[in-house]
Amino acid sequence: MTIHSLSEELPSRNPQLLEQVREAVLVPLAAAFMEVQDVLAEALFRQAERVSAGQNDYFEAIELLRRQRERVTAGFRGHLAKAWQALEAGRPLSVERTLAKGPQDLTLVPEHELDVRLAVRNLAGSLQHRWRPELMRLNRYLGFIAGGVRIDADNNPFGPEHLGTAVYAAFQGLTLAPRVHLAIIKVCEQQLGDRVGVLYAGLEKSLAEVTRLRDLPTARARRQAIPRDGAAEAVSAPDWIARFFSDWSGGRTSLAAATALDVHAREEHDVLPPALRQLLQRARGGEGHAPPRPLSPRELMSALSLMQTGPGAGFEAIDAGGQGLARGLRREILGTAAMLGIDPAHSGLDPADEDTLDLVGMLFDAILRESLLLPWQRALLGQLLVPFAKVALLDSRVFVRDTHPARRLLNLLADACDGNSGETGPEQALLAQVQAVVDEIARDFDEHLAVFLSLEAEFGASYEQYRRRLEIAERRATELQRAEERRERARGLARAAVSERLAGHEEMPPALEHFLSRAWHQHVQQAALRGDGAGPALDAALALGDAVLAQWRQARAAQPAPEEGWLAAERESLLQVFAQAGLAPPEAATACDGLRRSLELVRLAPSQTPVTVPLPVLAEPVEAESEALTPMLDDQAGAEFDRVTADFFRVLPVGTCLDFIDRQGVIQPGKLSWISPISGRLMFVNRRGGRLCVASPEELAMMVWLDRLRLHREGDAFYSAMQGVVDGLEQAPPRV
Repeated sequence: MTIHSLSEELPSRNPQLLEQVREAVLVPLAAAFMEVQDVLAEALFRQAERVSAGQNDYFEAIELLRRQRERVTAGFRGHLAKAWQALEAGRPLSVERTLAKGPQDLTLVPEHELDVRLAVRNLAGSLQHRWRPELMRLNRYLGFIAGGVRIDADNNPFGPEHLGTAVYAAFQGLTLAPRVHLAIIKVCEQQLGDRVGVLYAGLEKSLAEVTRLRDLPTARARRQAIPRDGAAEAVSAPDWIARFFSDWSGGRTSLAAATALDVHAREEHDVLPPALRQLLQRARGGEGHAPPRPLSPRELMSALSLMQTGPGAGFEAIDAGGQGLARGLRREILGTAAMLGIDPAHSGLDPADEDTLDLVGMLFDAILRESLLLPWQRALLGQLLVPFAKVALLDSRVFVRDTHPARRLLNLLADACDGNSGETGPEQALLAQVQAVVDEIARDFDEHLAVFLSLEAEFGASYEQYRRRLEIAERRATELQRAEERRERARGLARAAVSERLAGHEEMPPALEHFLSRAWHQHVQQAALRGDGAGPALDAALALGDAVLAQWRQARAAQPAPEEGWLAAERESLLQVFAQAGLAPPEAATACDGLRRSLELVRLAPSQTPVTVPLPVLAEPVEAESEALTPMLDDQAGAEFDRVTADFFRVLPVGTCLDFIDRQGVIQPGKLSWISPISGRLMFVNRRGGRLCVASPEELAMMVWLDRLRLHREGDAFYSAMQGVVDGLEQAPPRV
C-alpha cells in the first residue's frame, strides 16, 4: 500500500483543510525567517562592536550570510516541508529521531556541535513556554484533521521543536566561528518569538471554529467475537456511532454555545439523539416519569459538586447498592439534594438529565467491567464518575468527539490501569500518577475543562514515555523470538540433512557416520543460520557432505581413488568444519586423515566389517530446551481442534488484544506483537512487553475451546464501553 493511499484511509482526515493549514503557516513562517535574516546582519554588526577580539569573525559571517542567503532559506524551508510531508503521510516526524540521525551516532560529537544543539533546543523551549496554551490546542486540532494521529511538541511540523530544527538545518554546513554561530541562533530566538506567536494564535482560532463544526464522529467496523464451528454466524450490524450519531445534529451548535462552558449550555443544544433517549427511558421503565419540580441546572450541579468533594468522590456510596452505577448515581444525587434543603417529595430529576446520567453510569459500569482492574483500581477510576457526569451535562460533545479532553483522559487512565498489577517499578510509578490525576480532578474540577486539558497533556506525555519503554521491550522480545525460530529452523534443516544421508546405510564406517552426525551437522546448522535457511553457505555445506558420501560410495564399489587422493579436494573445507566443531588444527588434521584412511580401508575390503579408526572427540548436537510456548494450554486436556477458530487467528491483525486465562483462573491481557514468517506462530506480549504466549493458530483454537482465551476490550475504552451499553440496551426487555 502506498503512503498516499494509506493516509487517505485515516478516519477524520481532511486534505482540503490540511492544505489550507499548510498555506496559512508554512509560507508565512518562511517569510518570517526571511525577515529575521534581514535584521540578522545589523544584529551581528552591533555585537561585533561590543567585542574587542574576534570582530573579523562577525564581519566574515555577515558577508557569508549575504552570499548564502538563498541556501540558508532553502535549508529552513526544506526541513519544514519534510516535516509537513511526514504529517500528510500519517507518520509525523519526530525531532528527537531527526537530531539523533547522522554520522555522529557512532562518533564523538564536537563540543561546538553540542553547544549549537543546546542553543536550538533553548530556542524551541522558549517558544514552547511562551505559546504553550495555543500550541496545546493546535496539536489537538491538527491531529484531528490529519486523520486522528497523535500530535505533540516533538512532532508538530510547525511547532517550536521543528522550527528550531529548521533553524539548525538552515545554518548547518556554513563555516562559522562557534560564538558567531551561537549568536545567530540567539538572534533567531529573539526575532521569531513575536512573529510565530501571531501565526499560532491566528491559526488556533481558525481551526477552533472549523473543528467545532465537525463534531460528527466516524463510524467504525463492528468487532466480531471469536468464531467457532457450528456457532451462528455474527450478523454484520452498525456500531453505535452509525446507529445513533450518523445524522446527529446536536453538535452543530452556535459558536457562542460551544465556547461557553456554563451550567446552562444544555438548554441550547440537544444532548442525546432521540433514538438513544428512547432506549434509556425504556430501560428505566416506570422510573422515567417527570417529577413535580425537576432540579434546576444549578441545583443539579451543586449536588454533584458536593458529591465530588466527599470521601472517595462519592463512588463508594454510589456503588454500595449493587443495582448498577446508573441507579446509584441518581439515588445519591437526590439524597445529596435533600441535604441541601430540597424537598425530595416534591422534586426529582429532569428526564433529559436522567438520560445523560444513566448513560454515564452505564458507561462506567462497562469500562470497569471490561478492564482488568484490582478492587482498589476499580474504586479509584470510579471516583471519576461524578466529574464525568458533570462534564456530560455541561458538554454533550464528550459522547461523540474522540478528541474531547475529558474522554481522552478517561481512556488514558483506563489503559494505564488495565491489567496493571504494579509488579514493577515503572508500573507502580504509573499507578501513582493515576492516583494523583484522579485526586486533582476530584479536588479542582469546577465546571470548566481547563483541569482536563492540562492533566491530559501532562499525563499523556508521561504515559507516552511509559509506552515507548514498553515498545522497546516488545521489540526485544520480538528479536529474541525471531532468533529462536531461526535457530530452530536451522536445527531442523541440519537434522533432516543428516537423517537423509544416513538413512539405509548401516554399513557406513564409524568415522564417516561420526563426522556426518556431529561435525557436519553443526556445520550445516551454522550455515543455515547465517543464510536464514537458504543461500550459498548452506548450499556449500550440503555439497560438502554429498561429496564425502560420493567418495564413500566410490570406495565401496572398489573404484580407485581420485588422482589427488581421497578427500584431497575437500581437505580445506573439512579442516574448517572440524575447527568449527572445536578441534585444534593438529586434531582437525588427524580427523581428516582418519576419514581418508576409512575410505581407503573400505576400498580395500568393501565386503568386510569396516575397520575402525580413532574417532575425534566431537560434542553431540545439543537441542535447546525452550520454555513452554503455550502455558495456558493443558497438555492432558484433550482439546479439540476447531478449524473455523484457527482460520480466524490466521488473519488476526497485529495489535489485537486477547485475554489469556491460566489454570488458576488468573487473566492476563496479551497483545499480538509478531507473526512468524517461518512457522506462522503468533507471539503475544504482556503489558510489560515480555513474551506471554507463542502459539500456532491451531493451539490458540484449542485454548478457545478450553475457555482459556477470549477477546479483550478494544483499545478505546470509551468507545468499547459505549458499544456494550448500546448492545445491552437494545437486547434488554423493557421494564415496567
